[in-house]
Amino acid sequence: MRHLMLTASLLFSPSLAQTLAVSPTALIFAQATPAPAAVPATAPASATPTAAPAITVEIQDVEITAPASTGLAPTIQSDDVGEVLVPVSAIDRDGNPLAGVAVTWEVKNTGKAPIYVISSQAGDQVTLVAATIAPGETAKYETATGADGMVTLLLNATASTAAALKLTTPAGEVKNLRGSAQTIDWIGE
Repeated sequence: MRHLMLTASLLFSPSLAQTLAVSPTALIFAQATPAPAAVPATAPASATPTAAPAITVEIQDVEITAPASTGLAPTIQSDDVGEVLVPVSAIDRDGNPLAGVAVTWEVKNTGKAPIYVISSQAGDQVTLVAATIAPGETAKYETATGADGMVTLLLNATASTAAALKLTTPAGEVKNLRGSAQTIDWIGE
C-alpha cells in the first residue's frame, strides 16, 4: 500500500478555554467557563499569554502514482498493489497527537474508470465504505482523527484512472507541498 501523510494548520483562539467533544463525523467546540480567579494588581513583565494549541498537517508526497489493482474484489482490503492509503495526522505544536479533529474528504473521479473507496480508519475503529465512484462523480466522506491523531482513507482502482482529493478541516482546505489539491493516478493496461 502507498502512504500519503497529510497535515494542515489550525489555530484555536487563545482567549477561549476549549474542550473537544468528538463524534464520528464532527468536531464540536465547547467553551469552558473558568472559575473566577483573583487578578494580581500588576503582572510581571515576563508574563506572556498561553498560546493556543496548533494543529500541523502536512502532505508528505506531492504526486501519487500506483499500478491498477489485479484483485477481483476492489472494495475489500487485500493489500493489492493498487490500494492507496491516505493518512491524515493531527498534532499540536509539541508533536502530540490530537484526537477528534474533523476531516472532510471529497474524492472526485477525474479518470475514465471507477475508483473504489474501501474504508476509513481512526485509531482502532475501521469504517467499511465499500463505495464505487464513477468517472466524473464526486463522493464526500466525514471523518475525525482517532486517539492517535490519525485518520485514513483507503482507495483502489482496477484500471487506469485518476482521483482529485480535496480535504478540509475546521481551519480550511488542506493542500499538498506545492499548494495544490492532492491527486492520485492509477496506471493500468
